[in-house]
Amino acid sequence: MFGPEYTAGRPACSAIADGFNGFVVHLANHVRTSDLNSSAEAGNQRPLAEWAATTGTDWATYTQEAPGMSAFALDDDVIYHTYSTNARGLDGLWGMYQWLDRAPQGRNEARTPDAPLNWFRRHDEYDSE
Repeated sequence: MFGPEYTAGRPACSAIADGFNGFVVHLANHVRTSDLNSSAEAGNQRPLAEWAATTGTDWATYTQEAPGMSAFALDDDVIYHTYSTNARGLDGLWGMYQWLDRAPQGRNEARTPDAPLNWFRRHDEYDSE
């Protein structure tokens, strides 16, 4: 990526590294919380209503909105909807998951019954340990 004989980083490596800033805090905190993980089944997680409550709403309202991505093309003043995805279809855009999916333990998201529903938080809500 940047050997001792280099005077600058390789453009491809630099372009890849440019994307790290936004999700490096999540990767760092995933390592910190991995000791909470166990082989417990996902069904043992606390109620999903608690997850919704972290955003200040109830589960019914929370499920009405979710992240998604759509692409459009403009051709001769006509707009065409060319692509849409949501849920796991967004994983390719989620930088932290691209790195975790290549790590030895992957996403390592199995949880104990009393562990948080999500290991990730908003970037400014992690403990400052």
